[in-house]
Amino acid sequence: MLHTSTASFTPVLDADWRNHLSHGDIVMFRFPAAGQPAAARPAARPCLVLDIETVGTRHCAVLVPAFPARRPASSDRSVTLFHRTEYRAVGLDGPTRFPIRSRLLVPLTHAGFVASQTTGTPVIGRLDDDAFERMNAGRGRLHALRDIRADRERDPSPRRRGPQRGRDFTVARRGQRRPIPLSSAPAAHGSS
Repeated sequence: MLHTSTASFTPVLDADWRNHLSHGDIVMFRFPAAGQPAAARPAARPCLVLDIETVGTRHCAVLVPAFPARRPASSDRSVTLFHRTEYRAVGLDGPTRFPIRSRLLVPLTHAGFVASQTTGTPVIGRLDDDAFERMNAGRGRLHALRDIRADRERDPSPRRRGPQRGRDFTVARRGQRRPIPLSSAPAAHGSS
């Protein structure tokens, strides 16, 4: 899926890339697999930067992992790079899907970012044209849902959907998003 070998990537030493990171960038990150703890050291994989957010005083990135795409997307809940010109332009060597539902909020100082030895940055490419617009449509949907939730939380009037038979409890939704903690394992430093 990756156009270059992951062996040429080392942990990030140069912090300048963090000032220029933006939504639509493709970065190398040690994204944990399903069921795998974030403290484990998974292999570096391409991830789409869906958003840059500030949580408290820390700048964080919302990352979406890359998966091989076997067919064009049938849903607007993923960004699929199916045409050769799209996936080659962002540094990938095969059709790729970024499912927006699989998001991870990480601080930009996280040790999981892995930089190329040649460029010194984890950024391997950037979405363009139609792929960027498809990503923005997904981002817009997420932002709209977040705004709706915030409006409901601010509204003091109780909402009832009708009687809930046999229910003597209330379901509380936990909506606060927190970034994953910084890796406790010391980062291996290599030369750029």
